[in-house]
Amino acid sequence: MKWKKMTALFLCGAMTAGLFAGCAKGEEKKGENKDKKEVRGGYVEEELKGPWGEEELYLGSFLNKEKQLSVYTQKEQEGEGIKVYSYTQQGKDDWKKQEETWVEERIDADTYVNYLLQGEDRNLYLMTNDVVEMDESGMTTSEDGEVLLPPQPTYLYRHTSEGETQEVPVESLDLEYQEQHGGFMPYYLGVAENGTIALVEAISSNIVLYDGATGKETYTLPSHQILTNSDGMICLSGNTVTTLGQDQKSLVSYDVITGEETSHTKVEGAESGFGFLDVTEDGTYYIASDKGISVYKENGSIGEQIYDGSRGSMGETAGSLTIKNFLAAGEQEFYGVYESYPANTFSVCRYYYDKHMSTKTEKTLSVYGLYESGMAEAAVRAFEKKHPEVDVDYQYAMKREEEGNPEDYIDALNTSLLNQEGADVLFLDDLPVDSYIEKGILEDLTAFADQKVKEQTLVSGVAEGMKKDGKLYELPATFRLPVFYGTEEAIARLDSLESVKQFLEAHPGEKIVGAAAYEQIAYLLFAVNYEQLKKEDGTFSQEKIAELLELSRQLIDESQSEDMEMQWGTYFKNRIVAGNTMSPFSGIGMMELYEDTSFTGVDDLYGLAQISLICDVLETQPGLSIRNPHQLYLPGNRMGINASSKEKELAEEFMEIMLSDEIQQQDFVEGLPVRTESLEKLADISKRGAGEEMFSIGFTGGEMHSYGYPTREQITPVLEMAKEVKTPLVIELSVRKPFLECAEQYFGGTISAEEAAKTLGEKMDIYLSE
Repeated sequence: MKWKKMTALFLCGAMTAGLFAGCAKGEEKKGENKDKKEVRGGYVEEELKGPWGEEELYLGSFLNKEKQLSVYTQKEQEGEGIKVYSYTQQGKDDWKKQEETWVEERIDADTYVNYLLQGEDRNLYLMTNDVVEMDESGMTTSEDGEVLLPPQPTYLYRHTSEGETQEVPVESLDLEYQEQHGGFMPYYLGVAENGTIALVEAISSNIVLYDGATGKETYTLPSHQILTNSDGMICLSGNTVTTLGQDQKSLVSYDVITGEETSHTKVEGAESGFGFLDVTEDGTYYIASDKGISVYKENGSIGEQIYDGSRGSMGETAGSLTIKNFLAAGEQEFYGVYESYPANTFSVCRYYYDKHMSTKTEKTLSVYGLYESGMAEAAVRAFEKKHPEVDVDYQYAMKREEEGNPEDYIDALNTSLLNQEGADVLFLDDLPVDSYIEKGILEDLTAFADQKVKEQTLVSGVAEGMKKDGKLYELPATFRLPVFYGTEEAIARLDSLESVKQFLEAHPGEKIVGAAAYEQIAYLLFAVNYEQLKKEDGTFSQEKIAELLELSRQLIDESQSEDMEMQWGTYFKNRIVAGNTMSPFSGIGMMELYEDTSFTGVDDLYGLAQISLICDVLETQPGLSIRNPHQLYLPGNRMGINASSKEKELAEEFMEIMLSDEIQQQDFVEGLPVRTESLEKLADISKRGAGEEMFSIGFTGGEMHSYGYPTREQITPVLEMAKEVKTPLVIELSVRKPFLECAEQYFGGTISAEEAAKTLGEKMDIYLSE
């Protein structure tokens, strides 16, 4: 196995951090532009058209002593090895390109560049590490979930203005030191004017300073807990290092020579540490985040937002973009560098003050959904960038993974829609769509969708599958692909309730699926056999529901897991009942199939990371295959237009942007793209990253397993399978909630399977009568 800097995913004991969360429950409207007076003057975003190509990887950027922007890239040249180039801006579209042989001499295909930057001493610094071959046991987790890394050869070089390059000794990079302290993964590197080296290690809350000549530690300074390598809230200026403080509510500066604190400045909205900080010589602090650019004065207490990031690339850092660098070139000029995930391409934007810019908007387009959507937020930014005269008022009721009851918001929404009010664009996930169609609330989108299918813009089965009586009133912008993976024989056992029953009778005591909870497997069988469980009147067969529950108990008696029962009760079930972030197919089996292929794994694919895991399992176990049951798909970000809207043209154009390649090609972890072109591009993206281990997965206290993007040959069959889907699986909130309540009572031993089925039938009768 090769080890590189990775994104770690823990199946158990995982901790997630909220990153500058957006508005929820309509608490903060994005646009209140009624009676807004025109104001002129503001900052403008301009994307720089650099001469680098999509195949070039970003290495670093800085402003030289003439305040010119320099960008460094890496490219693998066929037959020539790795080439490194610098691009220095001479004018708006004029760049000087230069090959940087001093970097090329120190890297190869088995080298990972961690940092390439300019120190405050005006020397250039390159940090690399060697890719290490090791056993899977080389990286583990402790009982408290801490990642324990293996020693890794890491090097720091200094390149002077005279053209000399020397290796800089730093004691924490020494292999013997790493063996004693559990490896080293850098999350920040900076160099002060006097040559002092500042390093922050992964999962650390300290900045450690090292003497630039000897490499010996001089001071350890308290900082904030770093949770992601997108955290840029540490900055060196001269001989002063400034960091977000441990309270995450202030910026603290230290003198690197004495180690003493020199200033303390309160800041707002930086609780997660997600953003980038730059400090100018006059003691002005600039912070860039998805909200925009804010400015603070040293030892001051009042900050000011000078740029609203919602209409440009800076706002996209809440979604699929990562901010790689932020540079203050002067009082009214800034640069931002962004990397696109998972495409692994980068862009550079300039921000400058335009005194003629108008902030007045002429129209408002309202957008509403029950659940927060990063994809919708990205479309809002793209729409407003294209239409500066329109303000998009996007609101949602519940944040992602927030516990709550969606039904609390549906009644109020229904009332406004029946009164011919409500948002222009509706995201219909978990809203009563059939009722809306019956009452004439939704606009007919058939012609719009048919044209997209005719142009081969959309995956035809996804669009056609949403039609009801030949008409289409909603169109998903994403979809999840449910899959079974295992041997052909093992997969066939899950085809139907009858096949499950036959296997259990013929092979008592054997497993069909991996570790799962009782209710979880019942919900899986409910979803797989959803249409077969229904009667002609739309209700469910009580006899079949009772059989399903009994089969689920027998099945899980062989696969029952206390850990999965706990995860289901404390996390999974809440996400299914109150949200759209998990499905009946989410994560059953997974790592177990690396070792045991006697049963079937179950998952739903909604992004490259999930596809990568499945493909890695299939590569490790060549005898396994993957199947999409019954050509099912789970539609997401289901868009509709309010029939009472006065802005139907704008609403349709918003849908166009949601379906554009600009939005569809981004990975919001909300589903696969419905745009055919964007779905096919996943193969190109995967090919560029194939072979690099980008992810790791493991159980707390156990081994970690690492993997990367699949090859084109591996991912193509999965994408072709996605194109063949035909049948939407929509288990409405009014169905899944009572089903899970009845299943809980049955598995809890309070009622029989027949009683649970009867209770479900009664609840469904009430629902249908309403």
